[in-house]
Amino acid sequence: MALAKSSVVKSLAIICVFFGWTAGALWLGWQGPELTKPYLQPEEEPVKVAKYYPLEKFIMSIPGDKYPHYMLLEMTVKSHNPLLESVLLEADPVIRNSLMKMFSRKTFQELNDRDQLESLQSEALVMIVKVLSENDFQSDIDEVLFTRMVLQ
Repeated sequence: MALAKSSVVKSLAIICVFFGWTAGALWLGWQGPELTKPYLQPEEEPVKVAKYYPLEKFIMSIPGDKYPHYMLLEMTVKSHNPLLESVLLEADPVIRNSLMKMFSRKTFQELNDRDQLESLQSEALVMIVKVLSENDFQSDIDEVLFTRMVLQ
């Protein structure tokens, strides 16, 4: 009887070791790449590429000396934040409102002067960043580009 018990115990021990070994091997095979990844591959920082987000075009009336003029303006926002597109979509009404106010204060001569283009872009950048931060949006914009500007 003692001989039968010892062979049963040995058999159970062998079966437990076999199943334990198999389970461990399967677990390592499944989790192995995740466990060894930090040690085998050097961590490289991804290169952040600037993204460009076009805004809807603006058509507005500009005061002139004799008669009103019209301006068509297409702008693009440059940023390194990949999540800025959703911010711009959500904040579009306040951005458009502030830019309309800014450009409506300008005269035709100010807008038609090519030397003023960079200062207008800088002013638009400051205005957009200010409006976004005042309304609790992310405001990490690098640059505002005027992609098309037509004055009549």
